[in-house]
Amino acid sequence: MPDAPFAQWFEQVWSDREDRVYRSLFGDLGGGVYSAGPRVYERYGKQPHPGWLNHGVFACPPHGERRHWLYVTSGLSNPWNLDQPGRDPSGFSGLGFELVIATPEAADWAVPLLHNLMAYELLVAVGTYEGAELFEYGNRVPLRASITPNFDSAIRWLLIGQPEGMAQSFDLPSGRVDLFWLVGATDAEVEFARQTHQDTLVALLQKERVWPVTDAQRRSVR
Repeated sequence: MPDAPFAQWFEQVWSDREDRVYRSLFGDLGGGVYSAGPRVYERYGKQPHPGWLNHGVFACPPHGERRHWLYVTSGLSNPWNLDQPGRDPSGFSGLGFELVIATPEAADWAVPLLHNLMAYELLVAVGTYEGAELFEYGNRVPLRASITPNFDSAIRWLLIGQPEGMAQSFDLPSGRVDLFWLVGATDAEVEFARQTHQDTLVALLQKERVWPVTDAQRRSVR
């Protein structure tokens, strides 16, 4: 068990992210955090670290000039790897990032999606999957199924880009945290990126006004 001073500092880091940073970046955080329970990890056949069950997702409704919903993870940047207060020698807090996805309206698939991605990244971080690497900007993440179970969406991939119209990273007492903005893509769009370049696809999605908000009902632009 961590000692009392470290536990208190750890809680302060957590609160700083949610109460200061998130409210500044996202405004309305909705009705509270949706914590990831044991079932999220059961799909991977793994037992989670008890602290991971406190990680979760905020569902942020439209706020101010922002007309879309935002779903953001909270916990990946927790400094679980430290044993005393201070900045991580790597310069990054915890895994060094949190995940964000925007939708044009409230989406019941967004929280479970982020729960699953969050669980997978935590398992990767502790070496569960040999050769697997943590997410990075520019990655294309295969979902291997429709992004939503409600219907057969053409969106079956996620592109990892940088936020637009807000800070791309923020600092906590434990280190820096990048925001990885997830945007849905179709099989044909990803194939187009393979044949050209990821930036070319992003430019196309921006031109077609389907970036940076993920609409599970949209058709492929390729």
